[in-house]
Amino acid sequence: MNTVSRSTKITIGVLILCAVVAPLVLGIDNNYLINILCSYCYFGIMCCSLNLLLGYTGQISMGHAAFMMIGAYTYGILNKYYGVHFLLAVIAAVLMSFAAGLLLGAACCKLNAIFLAMTTVGFYKAVSTFIVNEGWLTGGATGIPAIAKWSFFGVKLRNWQFYYISLAVLLLVFLFCYRLVRSKTGRAMQAMCSAPIAASAMGVDITRLKFLVCGISGALAGLAGVLYAVTNSYLSADMFSKVSISTLAMTVVGGMGTLWGPVLGTLTITTLPELLRPFANHLDFVYGLVIILSVIFMPGGIYGFIRIAIENAARKRAQKPVAAKKGE
Repeated sequence: MNTVSRSTKITIGVLILCAVVAPLVLGIDNNYLINILCSYCYFGIMCCSLNLLLGYTGQISMGHAAFMMIGAYTYGILNKYYGVHFLLAVIAAVLMSFAAGLLLGAACCKLNAIFLAMTTVGFYKAVSTFIVNEGWLTGGATGIPAIAKWSFFGVKLRNWQFYYISLAVLLLVFLFCYRLVRSKTGRAMQAMCSAPIAASAMGVDITRLKFLVCGISGALAGLAGVLYAVTNSYLSADMFSKVSISTLAMTVVGGMGTLWGPVLGTLTITTLPELLRPFANHLDFVYGLVIILSVIFMPGGIYGFIRIAIENAARKRAQKPVAAKKGE
């Protein structure tokens, strides 16, 4: 039975408290900063989604933005053009992204490594091209403008209120991933990632598992796309051009195959564009450089680096009394 340590509970509590009070400190009327806080939420969900696929299953996706795009546009089209209630539109968006994830699952069963990565890039380009060319449905290059914020009982949510909704969704996704990776299915995922042949010999249905994880990963990315659409109140294909590489950077830099990695990676990489505004046209280069440096100097990501540092510090503290006794 898995238990959560006291220090972990305290860390989670502090992070949630900081997230809750952040709008109050930054100012609830500062829409620019509130939108940045919202971006932490939907990119955090995207990283959790990719981490299930890349970190826990070993399937490389270089076009993960395709699922986010499918979710965002499904929601935007149904809610904006057909007047579908936002809750039903969210469900439809998640289901469409889940179905798209199953398509990726079919590719995962046949391809591995670089071939799968290139297939996901091609899938993203296909989705992006469809959105641009089929203007009668998607708005084409013009996009979908004026996507309304959610409303409850006739009261339209303000930006800071929608942030709390986004935060709640992120926490639910994190809890879902926590329960999933510690379940029987999660153990099978990790076995498949580290030793697929041995896992198959022990009775793990590799094909079924790949389909399931790809579907779940796509659904979570689609949910992130919904929050992305509502936060920005606008959609166009160009908005997703850097999402795949940035999500990959967040996951790798934070620490693949860990629950905390996506959180740390999101906080780090999402903040970079704000700190590097003079280099806004070179963000792809920056993301690539960050990934390379992280792989070289922090193979386990930020989370792995912090964990090793804490373990080394604890080991040194434990050795001090022994050294003192030897000196006596």
